[in-house]
Amino acid sequence: MPGFLKCNCEHCGGRIEYPAEAVGANAACPHCQQETPLKLDGGDDAEVLQVGGGKAKMVIGVVVASVVAVAVLAGALFWVKRKAAQKEAAGTTPTPSAKAEKAGAVVATNPAARVELDPPKAVVPVVGKFQNGLTGAQIKHGREVFGGACTDCHRQYDPATYNDTEWERTIGSMRGKAKLRGGDSAALDTFVRAVRN
Repeated sequence: MPGFLKCNCEHCGGRIEYPAEAVGANAACPHCQQETPLKLDGGDDAEVLQVGGGKAKMVIGVVVASVVAVAVLAGALFWVKRKAAQKEAAGTTPTPSAKAEKAGAVVATNPAARVELDPPKAVVPVVGKFQNGLTGAQIKHGREVFGGACTDCHRQYDPATYNDTEWERTIGSMRGKAKLRGGDSAALDTFVRAVRN
């Protein structure tokens, strides 16, 4: 890289900048227009200016751009993996592979290979006596009241975690806010009692 030097003019004392190859030559001072020899400045205050450095700047720029690109790609990969994990946790089923779709198409087009399933049977729940002599219908009605009135505000509320006095205080203060009528309040108490015992 070509370097530039600076020296003082012998006549006016102004600073002159010149190429390093011109050391020892005479040149006109840009300040006083008189001929002065271009010499090396002695001492600690001598200045050498480097011109150029385009290659070094380009290499540094490429390195910085590469680091930024790798960081962006790593961040994008992390984001995609996190989104895939969230979808998997949400219970979405992955799409079947092309091979499975092809096999499904063969089964669908071949009527002899079709499997006939029995129609679903009606399931009738058996209602019996539960804890404390409560029936399933009583507990179900209380659960419906709880699900309709309480979970609007208390989404993760679990009555089993409260002791008797806390539950009495909670249901007493919330009865008016949840707009529970007498029958609904009794059904809610029944449900909570069944859950807690």
